[in-house]
Amino acid sequence: MTWKISLAILALFTGLAAASMAAEPSAQPDAPVRIDIAHAPAPLFDDPVWHAACDPFVIWNPVRKEWFMYYTQRRGTLTNSIRVDWVHGTAIAIATSKDGLDWKYQGTCQGDHDLSEPLKASGLGPEPGVTWWAPCLLYEGNTLHMWVVLVDGVYTNWQGQRHIVHFTSDDGMTWKYAGICKLNSERVIDPTVYKIKDTWYMVYKDEAAGSHTYRSESKDLIEWTNPQQTDADGSQEAPFVFHFKDSYWLIVDGSGLRVYKSPNGIDQWEYNMTVLGGNDGIRPRDGSVGHHPGIVVQSAPDGSEQCLVFYFTQQRNLTWLQLAELEVGTDGKMFCNRNKYAPAAQPEK
Repeated sequence: MTWKISLAILALFTGLAAASMAAEPSAQPDAPVRIDIAHAPAPLFDDPVWHAACDPFVIWNPVRKEWFMYYTQRRGTLTNSIRVDWVHGTAIAIATSKDGLDWKYQGTCQGDHDLSEPLKASGLGPEPGVTWWAPCLLYEGNTLHMWVVLVDGVYTNWQGQRHIVHFTSDDGMTWKYAGICKLNSERVIDPTVYKIKDTWYMVYKDEAAGSHTYRSESKDLIEWTNPQQTDADGSQEAPFVFHFKDSYWLIVDGSGLRVYKSPNGIDQWEYNMTVLGGNDGIRPRDGSVGHHPGIVVQSAPDGSEQCLVFYFTQQRNLTWLQLAELEVGTDGKMFCNRNKYAPAAQPEK
């Protein structure tokens, strides 16, 4: 009888252990969590420090298993601001989210080469400090890479040298300087890096070349060569190349967000459409032109591709981050109905 009781007790404990394990939530998968844009708040995010978040770049962090949003932390509430000094002396800030909808501020990127404390750095400009703008992120080879604009001072006008600087990180929070990218000039901003076949490409705005979009290429993410102008239209910034609906697209900030299409994602860009160019938004803080897009392509509930566009809107010195959807019509033209998921409301005054 003793051995039967022992087996019964063993079975009881085995069953309880199995039930306990079954009750525990399963580990979050490494694949990105789908962002349910239909329930996205507006604005999506407001920087709690300076209330002027802009230039968003959203990426899934497989180490933290969260969405990370990197953005330029403009100093929108700076008192006694002189002309455009409030858009200088800026850090790169981070917000994180489990679902891409509820974002929590995590502070600013920490690292060497004056990344942690831009206003305390010994910059080369007319005032102490340097400026960081417009981050671009990429996860490759178990490493997070960031390319970001370094302006050599805190200026009250649009002067100074502007370089694109490369950092790497293991966790997305703390960064190590990797070098300055040698590109087409010393007035380059707004990088986006992407890969086609075995070559990496960086698109960026070259202010020394009529504010055209330029493209450089690399085999190792370190050395960049062969700079080429990619667009026929001037006065644009924040280029972002992405693949969606079996096509390559280039979206830029220029009197709204201008969209181009290419058969190969490298050149032959043809104008397609302009989106978010008016004041038709009825959601809170979304009643003006959209600026500086960041793109995430994900699977829709029906299994098709869904293209999300993150952008910022502005009123005076204050900016907010917003989220909308890019779609392609039967005529092949891209469009964006920023009010698609908005509740009935009156246009913001």
